[in-house]
Amino acid sequence: MSAPINVTAGTQVILTLANTEALAVPGISNGMVIPLMQDITVNASPGIVRYSTLDSSSSAAFTTVNENSISGNMLIDEETFFGLASAGGTNLTADTGLFNTSKNKTETFFTVAFEGTTSTDYYLKGKGFIGGIAASASIDQAVWLSPLEITVNGELTPVKLS
Repeated sequence: MSAPINVTAGTQVILTLANTEALAVPGISNGMVIPLMQDITVNASPGIVRYSTLDSSSSAAFTTVNENSISGNMLIDEETFFGLASAGGTNLTADTGLFNTSKNKTETFFTVAFEGTTSTDYYLKGKGFIGGIAASASIDQAVWLSPLEITVNGELTPVKLS
């Protein structure tokens, strides 16, 4: 029997963003790793259309295109949210930050590593648009928190690091 993927070491689940597919690979230098993630959800759901006919007492269904997304919650750090203080020009997503990437509706490449960045570890890759940012803070929650959603444009593709 296969063992579950244990993420308690804190180095397995990695969300990486970039303006190119090559820079979004987990463990690649210049990839924008989103730090301080509290949770992450990968949603790969087919669209479903239900219908009924007069000759049946039950409804039927068929699937349509997938509606894929990545969502999660994070603690906000300044460089990730607003962009690098000294823009390097290599990864424009990191230079710009999450807020401006979302506001400017810039398509972004991403990966979600499930097991870390070691050879033979799995990750999902895709491209999409960042949204759902809703930064909040309060006296009881002394840090800025925000949800994050990536609406996938196309497929989620599983890949194994080599």
